[in-house]
Amino acid sequence: MFLADGGKDVQRALDLSGEPLVKGAFVGSKETEISVYENWQLNSARTNYAIKYIEKWNKTKEITSTGRPIDGIISPICALPAYPHEYELSIGYTGIANLLQLSSVILPVTRVDQQLDQITDEYRNMKIASELDKIAKETYKSPEIFENCMVGLQVICRRLEEEKAIGMAMILEKALQLYE
Repeated sequence: MFLADGGKDVQRALDLSGEPLVKGAFVGSKETEISVYENWQLNSARTNYAIKYIEKWNKTKEITSTGRPIDGIISPICALPAYPHEYELSIGYTGIANLLQLSSVILPVTRVDQQLDQITDEYRNMKIASELDKIAKETYKSPEIFENCMVGLQVICRRLEEEKAIGMAMILEKALQLYE
């Protein structure tokens, strides 16, 4: 879906700016370009998925103490710290917000610390749950590779609830400052 135009939109922007394409950028190609009909089918499938997602979101009222659905979701941005451009991977948790057009705010929490973020035996022996999990584990070989890279969180709210997402992010930021 995100590559459906074969990279034309990104290329047009690069042509206007004169900037080069950054290695690892999420861009389409001739092979990913699809027809208008195929794009409509993808959008229809996304809409159906979004409906199911919001139905599950609404059901959270059955388990909250207020009897209301949850306001938002706090999650990592990625299974890794921010990583250098030469890494051609995306293990982001932002994909669901992008796919479903949910309101989302990213906030920095800390940076990779050379002492605190050393690989431990627990990490080495951790069970790998999926192919993406395997890629993340193989990518994080040492904190030196990610020195000073940002580690962040995201707040996801329903579609068109940008103000709520920003408000939740501000509260989270204050809480993190108090923790320090």
